[in-house]
Amino acid sequence: MKDLLGRLLPPFAEGPREKPRDMLYLAADRPPWLISFGVGLQHALAALMLLIYAVITGQEIGLEGDRLREFMALGILVMGFGTLLNGLTSRFSAGHLLVVYPGPLIMAVFIGVVQAAGPGAAAGGALASGLALLVLGRFLPVLRLLFPAEVSGVLLMLLSMSLIPLGINRSFDLGDGPGNPLDLPSILIALSTLGTIVALQVWSLGRARVLALFIGAGVGLLVAILTGQFGAQELSQVATAPLLAIPGEHYRPPLPSWQVVAFLPFLLTSIMVAVDAVGGGIVIDKMNDAKWHRPDLPMISRLLNGLGLCHLLNGLAGTPTVAVSSVNLGMVHATGVAARRAGVAAGLIVMALAFLPAITTFIILLPKPVIGALLLYTAAYMMVSGAELVLSRLLNARRRATVGLGLVAGAAVFMVPALTEAVPLALKPILGSGLVVGVCCAILLNLIFRIGIAKQVACRLDGPHPAEQARRLLEDGGADWGARREVILRAILVIDEALAVLRQEGVMAGPARLVARFDENTLVLTLDYPGQAIRLEADQPLDVRALLDGDQDETALDQTMAAISAALIRNLADRVSSRSRPGRGQLRLEFNH
Repeated sequence: MKDLLGRLLPPFAEGPREKPRDMLYLAADRPPWLISFGVGLQHALAALMLLIYAVITGQEIGLEGDRLREFMALGILVMGFGTLLNGLTSRFSAGHLLVVYPGPLIMAVFIGVVQAAGPGAAAGGALASGLALLVLGRFLPVLRLLFPAEVSGVLLMLLSMSLIPLGINRSFDLGDGPGNPLDLPSILIALSTLGTIVALQVWSLGRARVLALFIGAGVGLLVAILTGQFGAQELSQVATAPLLAIPGEHYRPPLPSWQVVAFLPFLLTSIMVAVDAVGGGIVIDKMNDAKWHRPDLPMISRLLNGLGLCHLLNGLAGTPTVAVSSVNLGMVHATGVAARRAGVAAGLIVMALAFLPAITTFIILLPKPVIGALLLYTAAYMMVSGAELVLSRLLNARRRATVGLGLVAGAAVFMVPALTEAVPLALKPILGSGLVVGVCCAILLNLIFRIGIAKQVACRLDGPHPAEQARRLLEDGGADWGARREVILRAILVIDEALAVLRQEGVMAGPARLVARFDENTLVLTLDYPGQAIRLEADQPLDVRALLDGDQDETALDQTMAAISAALIRNLADRVSSRSRPGRGQLRLEFNH
């Protein structure tokens, strides 16, 4: 049983790390408690600003007053628990300063399911999402198969489209009648909030940029006070809120119901949350190691286990599920403190705030234009992030069709409501959601178009321009594989330099054969040629003076050029090795992907 538990839920383990130059405390370090508390408080305050998505969720599903406040408080408890859990060293813990929050993707799906099938269906979907994350923690490669970069990009772009109406309605307070369609004070508040956030993101550096959302909301609140949109009435509601309260008196979590039509949106969400968590885990892992080479998959698996446990708690509490906060990852980089002790402090502070009704009441009463501006900024950020994800990979006809048709399918549902008017109510969360329709279309097309793609391609470099042959092979293969542009460009440059070195050293007696193999994690290139193996020693002398001194003979100049090419190969490729066989040499080049 112990061995079985170890395979299903790997125990916590952590290897040696080298501190990066811009970090003060790594995950395993133990800074003074005063520093840990101060950093944890900053993370807790930033996380509170992200609760705006929970506020919108509660308002859209019809909650108000004490019920909305306690709905948020229960969500805050789970958020604090997840943050605390990540700072511990258990089978369900990443062991890093990772804050979790109810994000915009989760908000959109939760609202859609509740409106179509009821809060019980959303609670059941959250439980299913938790179980799915626990399973995905054991099968990480499945995530890469279902959600390559182009599908993830489609999801982010469609998600941004779903946020635009919510943001516009709140930002401009659109009226129902034709006589007063816009409210000028609301427009001023929204523009002040959005303009401050964008200005800080564009022109500011350091901590102000990390806290741009927090500062922007503060400026918007100040403008709301000056224009009379926020004042004594709201502050009196905050002042009259109880000093302490235990959640659960006014908001009773719904009894989970197992409705199949609610599972698909939540399962898609859980996969995307897992993909996002993998990215967050890689980012925090790289921050903690100057010699980072590859993802710590056991750590990411434990992170998914912890998120799965949080989703189960969300299902029992009837609140939106949580994901890893990228805002707090930015704060880790800005402060230079990644100690998990600070994560424990942040989790405890957030959990304590759940019992302070005045805090949640204040967040609920934030002016709608402030919340709308934050939603519009989030939509714009996600739109660009999705496009960047798509364009980070080489594209061919297959991948263009996947991206284009996925976006068209999702946008059609958003823009032409008549398409889904006749859809049965039970299927509304699936067929009535442009996000679900578009992403499912992209996933299906991606799986279909993977048919016939070879993991290995090869060609004989026997033409008049062998480097050009190699470039075409790598570009075509990279487009089929969906490889990152940067990796393929590095590989093309390295092959060009390698062929030049082999010719210059006179060890290649005939045309070489290039074999390229890709497995999503690694690109491996093998140059097999008649002749002798070449060694690219790291201590090969590099005499730059030979390039500048015109009196140097050609031999010295050739040796210097060969040394420069060898240095480029060693630095651009992640691993270089060579071996010899009877009458043949082989150069193997590996690139992390």
